[in-house]
Amino acid sequence: MKKQTVAMLLALLLASTATVADEPEELLVTTLRTEKITIPGASFRRPADYLLQQIKVSNDSPDEKARKDEIMQTLRLMENAAARDKGTELALLADSRTVVPMKPDIAALKLARGNRVDTSEVTVCIKVKIVPGASNAAALFERLKSFPNSIKPAGRTAIDVSGNPELTIINPDQYREQAIKLYAADSRLVTSALGADYRVVTKGIDRQLQWVRDGLINVLIYIPYEYDVIPTHVTSYSR
Repeated sequence: MKKQTVAMLLALLLASTATVADEPEELLVTTLRTEKITIPGASFRRPADYLLQQIKVSNDSPDEKARKDEIMQTLRLMENAAARDKGTELALLADSRTVVPMKPDIAALKLARGNRVDTSEVTVCIKVKIVPGASNAAALFERLKSFPNSIKPAGRTAIDVSGNPELTIINPDQYREQAIKLYAADSRLVTSALGADYRVVTKGIDRQLQWVRDGLINVLIYIPYEYDVIPTHVTSYSR
């Protein structure tokens, strides 16, 4: 009997691990493009995958159990509303930048202490999908704004928007090949224009892919490479 129990637990653990592994990696676009960020010529812009808003769900009931129960009831109300909406999803931040689906068993969520005495809270995310080619930025922002207002929280629970809407990108490494091909085309254009007397020396094309927010719903994707154009007869030089 003990062996059967251990086997069942192992099977559940493996199934859970497989489910997490099957989820595509979704990351926050944490940086906004500024003049201080140097963008190389071989970069490209595309819509982000989701527009996301962090939401703080808190409760100040004197009884700790009541606080948890009312927060969980409110989260279930949010889940039901998202299921009816079809275009709105609930998620969590696994760390400072990784977005994961909110598990069906929301009772497993750990509540944090609020800033005030006898207050518990949890931060969840609501997100809406960005459809490439659709000029619907204003509508998406309005949906993020209206969704929390459509929920009537349980008991003494409060639902508050935390910060500004953010963007997410799914599996960004899939765009690495495209960024390298853009660089290769740019390099060929330079050498073709200058002729056989010059060559391109590249540095950093093996660096990690980067992405920054560019406007309301777009992401600029690039590899932070650098290159120098030097005469072909030069065999060594210092920058």
